[in-house]
Formats: sequence, structure tokens, C-alpha cells
Amino acid sequence: MFDATPSDAVGYVFSAYLFFLLMVLVYISILGAKFQRINRELGELIEELEAENAEPDAVVEAGVAVDSGSNAPRKESSV
Repeated sequence: MFDATPSDAVGYVFSAYLFFLLMVLVYISILGAKFQRINRELGELIEELEAENAEPDAVVEAGVAVDSGSNAPRKESSV
């Protein structure tokens, strides 16, 4: 009724499962590397924002407060 000896198909099935497992591991490692890169870049951006916020927000020039990051019009002295 049932054949007790494994056939060649068992080897192919095992190989297919092994190949699938390897592909999943490769995919997970690629995702891990990508997330590490994104995390590193996000950390760098946060450091830049913190450094930007540490600078004074406004600079006083000629009696008018001007935001250092914008192109706001300045009060020009008429001499």
C-alpha cells in the first residue's frame, strides 16, 4: 500500500523548503540593513535639528529683531 522508502521527490521538497528559508533570511537581513541605515540617518537629522535649535532664534540688527533663518525684511538706516 505505502512505499516505506523515500523517493526522489522528498529530496526536492526538502531543497525547496531550504531554498525558501534561505530567501526569507536574505530578505530579513536586507530589511535589517535598510532599517539600520534609516535609523542612522534619522539620528543625524535629529542631531542637526538639535544643533540648529541650540543657536539663538533671533538676531537683533539695527533695533529690529530678525529671524536668522528667514529672509525677513530688515530695517535699513537712512543716512
